[in-house]
Amino acid sequence: MHALKPPPSLSAEGSTSAYYDLNAQAYFDATLHVDMSDLYDEFLRQIISGGRILDAGSGSGRDTLAFLKKGYEVDAFDSSPALAELSTRLTGVSTQVIRFQEFESAPRYDGIWACASLLHVPANELHDVLARLLRALKPGGVLYISVKHGSDERVADDGRLFVDLDKISIRNLFAKFPDVTLRKIWLTGGEGSLRGRDNWLNVLAVKAPESGNQ
Repeated sequence: MHALKPPPSLSAEGSTSAYYDLNAQAYFDATLHVDMSDLYDEFLRQIISGGRILDAGSGSGRDTLAFLKKGYEVDAFDSSPALAELSTRLTGVSTQVIRFQEFESAPRYDGIWACASLLHVPANELHDVLARLLRALKPGGVLYISVKHGSDERVADDGRLFVDLDKISIRNLFAKFPDVTLRKIWLTGGEGSLRGRDNWLNVLAVKAPESGNQ
């Protein structure tokens, strides 16, 4: 296991990106074999067999690979060039290097998976980023997101920016999108030595189907 390195002194968002570039291999090794099967089941049961999924903030490529193995078409992007390269090698899917704030797509996805990735988007930019993701969903498409459970915008000791959300803040965010229904909001335990302390807030949201297909 590679030792984790602190990023150079930058803005909070820049420091977050630097962290993942400096620690890409260590992050890859630490996250690649985490069992996500329960969350996959919650997400995939909402999506047609063989549908197209976007892995938004794909990290190691673990989830991209899992969806591919289950027969789905998958696109992926990440803001870290180093992680995008590792993901591409692992999955064979060319992982784009792009920030959430730059993402643009026509409505072409049956599902968008943003697992532990939106948590690094500054709070005042979350509405715009969410709008970008929802525009990329087909009518009836499903969005999954996970963030740390809380109600704070903070910079961790390692330099990364975190925006923690709770059920109220999630409902307030999605209230601005009347064509989207919150299907489920639930908590899961923290990871590694933090299990039971740093909980995750998970969200499944569904875009309204086209009129006549309801």
